[in-house]
Amino acid sequence: MSLDQQSSSPAEQHGNDPAQAQSPAQAQSPAQPQAQSPAQPQAQSRGTSGLAIAGLILAFMAAPIGFIMSLIAFFKTGKGRAGGRGLAIAGLIVSVLIMGGAIALGVVLAKSTVADQGCTDGKAAILNSTDDPAELQTTIDGLNAAADKANSDEVSAAMRALADDYSQLKTATETGEIPEGIEEKVANDAAKIDSLCTIGG
Repeated sequence: MSLDQQSSSPAEQHGNDPAQAQSPAQAQSPAQPQAQSPAQPQAQSRGTSGLAIAGLILAFMAAPIGFIMSLIAFFKTGKGRAGGRGLAIAGLIVSVLIMGGAIALGVVLAKSTVADQGCTDGKAAILNSTDDPAELQTTIDGLNAAADKANSDEVSAAMRALADDYSQLKTATETGEIPEGIEEKVANDAAKIDSLCTIGG
């Protein structure tokens, strides 16, 4: 073999195709896979909890149910869970305030004389009264009946006091002698009934 043939390049030995020429290291090593970057974890999108939304809405409409739903939503929401913890907390606060207000109102009304049967019947008797002296006895009878039905001693006493005032007025219309201070007494006794039998009176 001549020196020219020995010094020929590998590309010339393979048909003069440089693309087919490989180094000995390339010829011996198998193809290596390309290094892949570690997969980035995709943030899982979690929407707002429907339970939290329903709990807040029901807190206004049906506070006890809204409270229960908001409490469940509170434990099912938060970091790494569904969103809506703020709504759940708002539902809890609203429902507690409404239930507390309802209980307080119930206690006030239970101690109040506004719903007393004596108040209801007594006010009806007063509203149905007229200026006709002949009708005064009907009003007096209505006030005395209301006093008998009253649960509160204060309401009963106030109804009887006004019935007595009307009795004096009836006598005054029959005799022509008006008792001194009767008008002021009627006004005071009527104001007492109004304060006992009216909310905020």
